[in-house]
Amino acid sequence: MDRSTGTPLGFVLVVLLAIGFGWALLGHAHSGTALSSFGTTSSVSADYAAAQAEPALVWPQEMPEPMTNYVGRRVNAFGLRVTSVDADEGFWVEKDGRTAWIEILTPTESPYIVLPGQTVSLSGSVYPHDPRYPTEIFFCPDRQASAARLAAVPTHIAIKVESLSFGNG
Repeated sequence: MDRSTGTPLGFVLVVLLAIGFGWALLGHAHSGTALSSFGTTSSVSADYAAAQAEPALVWPQEMPEPMTNYVGRRVNAFGLRVTSVDADEGFWVEKDGRTAWIEILTPTESPYIVLPGQTVSLSGSVYPHDPRYPTEIFFCPDRQASAARLAAVPTHIAIKVESLSFGNG
């Protein structure tokens, strides 16, 4: 039997594997959603890469302007007070009167339990989002006010799970 030509099923499986691998490498849905509003289609990669190449800023001390002015910038933050944990892999923080939504980027359940009142430090990047962004997040059933609050702000800080630490950092 000659198998040099392959089979349609084999071809489909290879294509699906390639798509899945690409999806995993690119950070699945989050990066597409976050970057879709960052510049025009042709300049998204260049704009984002340029912002990522800049030195990390300390939030909020080195970021006095609205966070929309820092989209794509890397951010370090130390000694943030967790004000509420309203979603799976997402919570609000406060420091010096400024608040931000933190999204933990992880393909699985994070190993941490974040609680209101805790102090955390982290490293991540500022991402834009549109008002539909909260629908992509699993909010606790009784936290729709938090989802509405998040829909009203155009940015959040996304972090990799390993960049989160508890305490002043």
